[in-house]
Amino acid sequence: MRERDLERLEFFKVLEKLKEFVSSKATERFIDSLRPIKDPDDLRRQINITADFMKMAEDVPIYPFDDVQELIKKSSIKDALLSVEEILSILKVIKLLREIRKVIGSQVSVYPHLQALVKHLHLFSNLESVIESSVDVRGFVKDSASEDLSQIRQKIRSVEKEIMKRLESLLSRPDAVNFFSDKFVAFKNNRYVLPVKSSEAKKIIGIVHGTSSSGFTTYIEPHHVVELNNRLITLRDEEEQEVKRVLKKITAYIGEESDRLHDAFLTLLRVDFLKAVAKFSKLIGGNLINIGDAIKLKEARHPLLIFLKDEVIPVNIDLSERKGLVLTGPNTGGKTIALKTLGLCCLMFQCALPVPAGEGSQLPVFESIFTDIGDEQSLQQNLSTFSAHVSNIVEFLPLVNEKSLVLLDELGAGTDPIEGSALGIGLLEYLSQKGAYVFATTHHTPIKLYAINSDYYTPASVAFDRQSLQPKYAILYNTVGESMAFEVAQRYGMPKEVLELSRKHLPKGMQEYKTARENLENYIREYTEKLKEVEQLKLELEKTRKEQEKLLYELEREKQQSWEKVLKDALDYLEKLKREGEEMLKSAKERQRLREFVREKRKDIEKKLSVEEVRVGDWVELMGSKGRVVEIKGDRAGVIFGGVRAWVSLKDLKKTDPPTRSEEVVSFEIRKGLPSEINLTGLSVDEALRKLELFLEEAHKLGAKNVKVIHGHGTLKKTVEEFLSNSDLVVFHREAYPKEGGTGASIVYLRKD
Repeated sequence: MRERDLERLEFFKVLEKLKEFVSSKATERFIDSLRPIKDPDDLRRQINITADFMKMAEDVPIYPFDDVQELIKKSSIKDALLSVEEILSILKVIKLLREIRKVIGSQVSVYPHLQALVKHLHLFSNLESVIESSVDVRGFVKDSASEDLSQIRQKIRSVEKEIMKRLESLLSRPDAVNFFSDKFVAFKNNRYVLPVKSSEAKKIIGIVHGTSSSGFTTYIEPHHVVELNNRLITLRDEEEQEVKRVLKKITAYIGEESDRLHDAFLTLLRVDFLKAVAKFSKLIGGNLINIGDAIKLKEARHPLLIFLKDEVIPVNIDLSERKGLVLTGPNTGGKTIALKTLGLCCLMFQCALPVPAGEGSQLPVFESIFTDIGDEQSLQQNLSTFSAHVSNIVEFLPLVNEKSLVLLDELGAGTDPIEGSALGIGLLEYLSQKGAYVFATTHHTPIKLYAINSDYYTPASVAFDRQSLQPKYAILYNTVGESMAFEVAQRYGMPKEVLELSRKHLPKGMQEYKTARENLENYIREYTEKLKEVEQLKLELEKTRKEQEKLLYELEREKQQSWEKVLKDALDYLEKLKREGEEMLKSAKERQRLREFVREKRKDIEKKLSVEEVRVGDWVELMGSKGRVVEIKGDRAGVIFGGVRAWVSLKDLKKTDPPTRSEEVVSFEIRKGLPSEINLTGLSVDEALRKLELFLEEAHKLGAKNVKVIHGHGTLKKTVEEFLSNSDLVVFHREAYPKEGGTGASIVYLRKD
């Protein structure tokens, strides 16, 4: 799409508004790159992801993070060196990725489209451990980062201790007050020195390292600490080189993970963006629009006006019957706002952004949106307003097709009204031949009449209060509006004599046309009011129907509960008779006959219960899990619990309510033979991954929630962790706690579906 069209529709202002809610400059750049999606399948995927994310957005942790893209790229270069601060920035991102993956991953079973995010939110447990064991959060490389560094720093501390001991011995002498201006050890030019009175400086043997600003104090390095200070400087150099070696090693570790880190960081930007979208949507009262075959925006508001005005009157924009709309009416009536509202909502919709429009709205996916809006005058090209309009239209006309939306504001304006009208009609006719969607506004009567007689364009007008001359910002379809030039002129003080003289110059039949148009408006107004009454009645009827269905369902449930109670009482009574009969009968043979009789009657009752109450299609409950009956054979039922099908005795099932939207249907857990762990140690990498893949698939099919994978340490552990991070079956995984097997094993949480 042309950048100038995006600019005219204020698309970039929406992007600027979104930036106010992000946590990183990198995400701001991500938003700057956002452009409308033209592929319907891709757009549908993005809308589904946005929809699922918005339902749990408040639970997703996001805090400010640095842009580490360039640092990740730098780390992959041979012998690259990242500073401590840069490494800590990457560590912060790694920790944030882990926290986000944990939260989103735990909800994938409820919001399955979020799996597209989770699979790219990689974990970097080993890298995180390496950094944390080597770098302090305050920005220092720890002594424990390497054995050499630890030894060097021990030597530094030892030398410093000896230097301080010797210098402090001088300061503690009885006659020290005669030589030293203060009783402290100073540090000058990376060497420990003493503050000596300048008048006594020649009495102290050593190296002078400067004087104070007043000249009263001279800083001298006594000769018996010179060698120690030299040794200290050498050790400091060794320390610096060892720190660089440690940082270079950490940088190399980061470089090894650079591809996965970059992938995860881009996904982090997307999560930050989606979090901003959720906040933005809440402010504008947005909804995600359905992809459809026609333009139908219900109660739509201009997204930016919401931030500028306390109340924005919504408008209904409907091009469901015809692909073109010609909107007429007076200035300040809201024509241009309606046109821009449609254009901007389409752009936001194709970026998978929520749109401030009501539920039930739909929009097609456009390959292009072309605009001709406002004052197109071009001083740089020495073009008049009309010429600039024509130049703009000529530029995009060859690109228009049946998947284009063309927005034309003030069609035919800027030149002679007769010629402008003819050009406008010709343009509308051409666009209809191209099959494009068209929304045009105009004041010209010939264009209005063309729309009335067209089978491609719907004529419409903006509602206007004739008494107050105030706009109502509503669109009346299948009617035309007048510009109300005489009424507006009179309102602003135009002399009556001028208006009377002007009316005499109106074309013949104009008054009859105005009268006919006003009558038509009255009919439409009455029709609209009646239509609203019918819609209200439909809503009330629908409400009544739902209430009746609810009552019938409750009645059926009460009937079922009563039936269950009667049958339970019957079974209890039968059991009582059995006990009493056994007490009365002494013969073992007679007792056996009684038991067989009771058993037969119990089967009759239980069979009656199962046939009467549980049918194919019913929702049933077993051991706390809900499922649906798909088949019945004899006294057993085939039931789908989550993604698992099981044959269950009818007598063990209890009929229950269908699950609500917010209620998760818990997968039926097969208690026997449920896989819990696999040991991969001693296997080659290829064999281990092949066995692990089969194991996870089997565990997932059997409904296992989590399993343990024993992999030991070294290369196999790293390979297994990478495989788990990219598996579609895995929600998230972690190192086992000591009581679970320690770092040589991983606990893996499987997806539910």
